[in-house]
Amino acid sequence: MKRLKKATALVCLVVLLAPLAASAETRIQSDIAYRRELMAAMQWNLVRIAQTLRHQRPYDPARFAAEGQALASLAALPWVAFVPGSDRGATKANVRIWRNPRAFGAAVMRFEALARTLAQATSQGPLTRAARPLEHVAESCRSCHHRFIR
Repeated sequence: MKRLKKATALVCLVVLLAPLAASAETRIQSDIAYRRELMAAMQWNLVRIAQTLRHQRPYDPARFAAEGQALASLAALPWVAFVPGSDRGATKANVRIWRNPRAFGAAVMRFEALARTLAQATSQGPLTRAARPLEHVAESCRSCHHRFIR
């Protein structure tokens, strides 16, 4: 009888906890999707700025400034979605993000500051004023991806 009670209790526990485990996995996948989409949006704006500087797109000061501001605004968003456990699944995030959070945090803060500098440069013509800040942002991206992506 005791074994039956224990088995019943174990089955009940598994049945009750299974949705929680599935829910946690769904949240992690949602976090991964969130940060992936934000990274794509940042890249979209960064590419548009670079194309304008290379004269591959017409220079529209208002649009150029808006793209710089959008990049700076987006730069602060994806980092909260790097939650423990989100190094698994549909992600390129390297486990070093969670093993060395100080280094990752420092890279994030540097990127955010450089994105703000680029936003200021895109809003304060002339066009060439944004060239050096764009290089710095791109180098920050490459450095972080080199260190923290599989």
